[in-house]
Amino acid sequence: MASTLKNIMLLGGAGTLGSPIIKALLTAGTFNITVLSRPTSNSTFPSDVKRLTSDFTRTSLVESFKGQDAVIDLVAQSSLEDRKKVINAAVDAGVKRFIPSEFSGNMDNKANVSIIAMFADRVAVRDYAKVKAAANPNFSYTTVSNGPFYDWAIKNAFIGFNLQTHTATIYDDGNQPFSTTTLSSVSKAVVGILSKPAKTANKSIYVASFTPTQNEILSVLEETTGKKWTVKKVSTVDAKTQGFEALGKGDMSGFVGILMASTYGPGNGNDFSKNAILSNNLLRLPEEDLKTVTKALVEGNEV
Repeated sequence: MASTLKNIMLLGGAGTLGSPIIKALLTAGTFNITVLSRPTSNSTFPSDVKRLTSDFTRTSLVESFKGQDAVIDLVAQSSLEDRKKVINAAVDAGVKRFIPSEFSGNMDNKANVSIIAMFADRVAVRDYAKVKAAANPNFSYTTVSNGPFYDWAIKNAFIGFNLQTHTATIYDDGNQPFSTTTLSSVSKAVVGILSKPAKTANKSIYVASFTPTQNEILSVLEETTGKKWTVKKVSTVDAKTQGFEALGKGDMSGFVGILMASTYGPGNGNDFSKNAILSNNLLRLPEEDLKTVTKALVEGNEV
């Protein structure tokens, strides 16, 4: 699959990852960018980005996808059948490359995938894309695994560290390495994938800005803030159990505990340096340093 990928369409381009990807694509200067959204969307985009609307029926998707070389699905919440519909429409429209809405942890690790049905659905999307690629030589896919978005997670107290209260939730002993990537590097990885279609076709791509432990992050945060943080210890087993109990009561915050059990749980393969082959060099990602990036975030700067 060595064809040039120039016309790029994003689905859901207004979210957490959409804006950084659009910025990276514009910076590259070699792509024609289109965002596909629903007619009710009020999202705005840079003037160099074309916006189309669709009711997301298969017929509408096929028509919208025509002329596009690659489709990047960034819709966070969607059913398995809807995601299959997008893939079918991409094949029918002659799209060359499809990047599914994954951008998460290790979906090649069976223990990790078994944690929650959402992960199983992601694997099912992968498998469906593989089948379609095998049956249609002009169609290909690439999945991206990057772990938590480090800068977003630190800003939003998502991985256990709260910059406002200087409190930390440490899971298990805090010494489990996990791979994590800044939004900027994830976005540059997408550009790298689209720029090297032959080398990224029908592959699971893993990237990481760094692979720290929670204790290493805590040490850097205490050093950069000049404060001793209050630490709460939680086991990943309890986080998972309590997370599912919360979901059972309709409390969607239970997802956080489940995702932390995935990220920090031993045996889940989320240390990409040991459990995957990193493509940082292939995609020409910049080297990043935990301390430098964290210091910038503490100071309120973008990374």
